[in-house]
Amino acid sequence: MFFLLSKILDVIISPLVWIIFIGIWSFIIFFKKREISRKLLLFNVLSLLFFTNPFIANSLMKSWETPALSAASIQKPYDVGIVLGGSMRYFDRSTNRVVYSSSVDRLIQALQLYHDKKINKILLSGGSGFVNFQEWKESGLLSEVLLKSGVKQEDIILENNSRNTAENATMSADILKKSIPNGRFLLITSAFHMKRSLLCFKKAGLPVDPFPVDVRSGGDIYTIDRLIQPDAENITTWDIIIHEWVGIVMYKLMGYI
Repeated sequence: MFFLLSKILDVIISPLVWIIFIGIWSFIIFFKKREISRKLLLFNVLSLLFFTNPFIANSLMKSWETPALSAASIQKPYDVGIVLGGSMRYFDRSTNRVVYSSSVDRLIQALQLYHDKKINKILLSGGSGFVNFQEWKESGLLSEVLLKSGVKQEDIILENNSRNTAENATMSADILKKSIPNGRFLLITSAFHMKRSLLCFKKAGLPVDPFPVDVRSGGDIYTIDRLIQPDAENITTWDIIIHEWVGIVMYKLMGYI
């Protein structure tokens, strides 16, 4: 039930959904309440300018993300690098291959750490994140990618049933506490997702060190286009941040963190 409610909540909290809703509402009442309609339309225009502003979105994301680390900072190899789900967008049956999401950097960086001998094994955590298509188990599908990329079969650990971050943590912890007790574990996930992930792993009782990847905030480039030119992509940035904020609140209420 929580899984389904979280999917519905993702839609409700999106700024774009509210902008569209208010826009439709303002047109519906235009002929009966023109003054209110005009104010709503003005509010919508200002909201669009705010949520599409690259400087505001980038600054907020930069303040939220956990700072990235260099692989060179890892002096002693970790027993396992834990890669949280989110690298897969969907599975394309027509081509029989994974279509990657914008967070595929989680998988790529884990591969690089493995080949650089910074982690000895890779645990892929994540089942199906879809309401439908429960057969699309992300970890199982991505394990084939690891094998083709030179990772040994015995160095791949699968956690193939979790559907959210809390389950990523509890199910990964169950596996690693039994298979590698007192091991050293490196948590690999997106920089914007790291705060919530660390809280979940702390609750699960598995000590991990963070290795943030998939950094979304760019450098501080103060040009006209970066300061004032609207860009629809920044609404996605807001969606991500709000999703994490609400996620932490909901997880706290549910006792997941």
